[in-house]
Amino acid sequence: MSEQMTRRRFVKVTATAVGLAALGGGGYMAVEWAPDEEYGEYPRMTIGDGMSRVLVVYGTKTGCTAGIAEQIGGTIAETGATVDVVPAGDGPDAAGYDAVIVGSGVRVGSWHPFVKEWATTQAGTLKSVPVAFFTACLTMATDPDKADEVRAYTDPLIEATGVKPVDIGLFAGMNDPKKFSLPERLIMKAMKAPQGDFRDMDAVAEWTRDVVGKLGLS
Repeated sequence: MSEQMTRRRFVKVTATAVGLAALGGGGYMAVEWAPDEEYGEYPRMTIGDGMSRVLVVYGTKTGCTAGIAEQIGGTIAETGATVDVVPAGDGPDAAGYDAVIVGSGVRVGSWHPFVKEWATTQAGTLKSVPVAFFTACLTMATDPDKADEVRAYTDPLIEATGVKPVDIGLFAGMNDPKKFSLPERLIMKAMKAPQGDFRDMDAVAEWTRDVVGKLGLS
C-alpha cells in the first residue's frame, strides 16, 4: 500500500468496494462508511412541562432521524408530559423516566451500532418501563410493501436485550446527497435511490398519538 494512502482513505476505498458488491440486496441502505466524527452535531432538547417524563433517544448520521425524534417529542409534550429528546451518542440514562422511545436510521439492514449499544447498556432499565421503537428508512418511501422487512431490522436487538417494545413505528427517510460522503453518494446513485426528503411528519405525529396510550401516558 502506498504511503500516501492514509488509514481513512483506505477505510473509504474498502467500504466503496464492499458497498458496490452489496448492491444486489433489497431496499435502499447506505453503508457505514466513515468514522462518526465526520458527521455533525445533532439536537438535544427538553419539550413540555408535565408530570410524566419521557425520554426519546435517536441515532442518525445525516440528521434524518433527528427531525423525526423532535416531532415525536413535540407531539408527546402536547399530551402534558415533559420530554427529553437526546442523541444516543450522549449516553443518556433511562432511569427515572415513565416511558422511553428509541429510534434509528438504517445502515446495511441494521440500526446504527451506537444506538444498539446504548439500548443494550440500558436494557435493564428499558425492560422495567414501557418502550417503543421506531425506524427511519428510505425503503418506506419507495417500497412500502417491504414494511415487514423494515420492521424486522429491530428483531436482533429485541432478541439480544429482551426489551419488548409496545409498538414499532416505521417512517420514510430521506436522501440528501449533500449529507453523504462521496462513496455513499456513488452507492446511492448506483442503486438509483430517489433523492429528496420523504419524511411525513403528519404520519409521525399520528403514530405518536396512538402510541401514547400504549406507553401508559394517556
